[in-house]
Amino acid sequence: MSRRTLTLAILLLTSVAPCHATTLDALLFPLTGEVRLRNSSASAVPFVYYSITSPSAALDSSPGVWLSISDNYDASGNGFMDPDFDWTKISATSTELTEGAFSGPGGNLPAFRSVSFGEIWNPALYPSNDLLFTVLQADITPIAVAKQFAIDGDYNSDGTVDDQDYVVWRQSLGSMTTLNADGNLNGVIDIGDYNIWRSNFGQTLPGVSSLFAGGASLSPAGIAVPEPTTAILVLLSALAALIPRAAARRAGRGE
Repeated sequence: MSRRTLTLAILLLTSVAPCHATTLDALLFPLTGEVRLRNSSASAVPFVYYSITSPSAALDSSPGVWLSISDNYDASGNGFMDPDFDWTKISATSTELTEGAFSGPGGNLPAFRSVSFGEIWNPALYPSNDLLFTVLQADITPIAVAKQFAIDGDYNSDGTVDDQDYVVWRQSLGSMTTLNADGNLNGVIDIGDYNIWRSNFGQTLPGVSSLFAGGASLSPAGIAVPEPTTAILVLLSALAALIPRAAARRAGRGE
């Protein structure tokens, strides 16, 4: 199916109400090949189509590698991006991964949330990346996509996983809106995000110089990794008990 045909199909099969211009972030992880889509705004971002292309054929469309909406996040999956309708894979090749919604109003990425498409990128083929992203709203208005390199556990986005990222995690512990430290993408800052930070402590993005005085390299063996305090562990236990109850109350109210 050509891009022009797809565009016409989406235009005919979805609502064409005017949409507002918006932006999403495409996070590229050169150490793992993971690709994420992040919504940094306070409002959900709706869309009906997305495409990731790579002229160098650096994409992996294998089942279980590509965490597609149609396999994972639509009505037949966990419903995170489209709880009511199923999405369709349009292209699944090493040069293009594309999906669209051909029924219903489409899906959306909730406010402040991120979604992982899996470790679909092979940085060894094109380290500086040749990935291109196209995301369309229901009226075919394109959503601007800003590409950024990222690394697991780097919660202040400075290219290095260090004690400053622990501070970000600790200060936002329990939050469901301040999600810079949401390393496991579950929508709340919890002990799982600490574990991701700890397991990646000392990692640095390729080409990122040390931010410490004198330009000295960060040595993981020479820096003590902070442990969660007793107060933090108590808070985590309380959160683990409260979150299911809040979800049950919302379900009871039909939310």
